[in-house]
Amino acid sequence: MRFFLLLILPLAAFASDGRGALVACLDEFPPYQMLETPPKGEHVAALAQLAEELDMELQFVTEPNFAHCMKRIEQGSADVIAGILDREERRHFLHLLPMRKDTAYIFATRNDAKPIEKYTDLHDRLIAVSEATYYFDQFDQDNSLQKVTLNDVHHAYKLLLAGRVDTVISSMENLTAIFASDPGLKEHIQVQPFTHELNRIVYFGLSMQSRHAGQVNHIRAKAEKAFAAGKFEAVIHQFAAEHPQYYQVKPPTPAKTN
Repeated sequence: MRFFLLLILPLAAFASDGRGALVACLDEFPPYQMLETPPKGEHVAALAQLAEELDMELQFVTEPNFAHCMKRIEQGSADVIAGILDREERRHFLHLLPMRKDTAYIFATRNDAKPIEKYTDLHDRLIAVSEATYYFDQFDQDNSLQKVTLNDVHHAYKLLLAGRVDTVISSMENLTAIFASDPGLKEHIQVQPFTHELNRIVYFGLSMQSRHAGQVNHIRAKAEKAFAAGKFEAVIHQFAAEHPQYYQVKPPTPAKTN
């Protein structure tokens, strides 16, 4: 595996000649991306696998949020970003390379909650959602629902356990990893019967302005072969298994009584 180099510069930063480097943009979004030294996360593991498939050195630039990273991709001051959904407005500035299959979205509550058996049961619930996350059209466009936007899914589950929100929408994979880090949470968190199955792909986005864009057919072939072999999903699952600390969500400590 090639060496990871973290670049924390306000403008584009590349290797001295740049021809053998794949520059990815990251923002802080646990557990997918953590701006440590070196950076870690599910997306980082997948990007490392992509770089290995392409026989390139993986480097990073960092930004304060997803929107800034997308601007870099649009301008070509970074080559690639991970965890992208296919949206019409993105097709004019990036190439989509398959990373993993998306999973079903589940609705989790505390164990004493009323059941959620159908979509309409979501009304009158305070639902925690993750910032800049697309779920499914009906849910995303439903302004009648009460949604609380948070930085990440772990913060959402912490607020659920603290009684600050009623429901969390997340992938089953997220919750499975959280349960793996602390099996005792199964006594506090319940997965509701209503889920929304997805039949879509999560992609890497390769900038059309990247110096590598001229090789997109070669890059796409390599990425599609690795995707078909399950290589990206395998390293994501391996990261989750080896780093349970990034999935920990502790229940609130009961108040002391005198």
